[in-house]
Amino acid sequence: MARAKKTAETKANTETAAKTEDKPKKQGKLSTAEARREYQRRYYQMHKEKAKEYQRQYNLTHKKKARGRGKSSFDAPREVVRSTFNTADLMHSPVEKTLKMLEKIINGERLFTM
Repeated sequence: MARAKKTAETKANTETAAKTEDKPKKQGKLSTAEARREYQRRYYQMHKEKAKEYQRQYNLTHKKKARGRGKSSFDAPREVVRSTFNTADLMHSPVEKTLKMLEKIINGERLFTM
């Protein structure tokens, strides 16, 4: 019997909680954050159609970036074409690479800057 009494109390509590939630809040003074949220909500509701139309027009006039996935859409980026070597390039590269750089400088393919 104690169990039935407990469920009846719980049921009564949930009913009263539901009734209090259904009632609108008093239109008293709102806090700054609440007032801002309420203003933004009203503004959004009033201008929703205008914003949607603007978005439609924007999408028609601006192209989206191509988004691909997987290996099939892989695009190899272009290599940066440099026309000069500097002293740091020569000093900090391995010997074999330094020789290739010096050959390119001597052949006139690349310039050398200090």
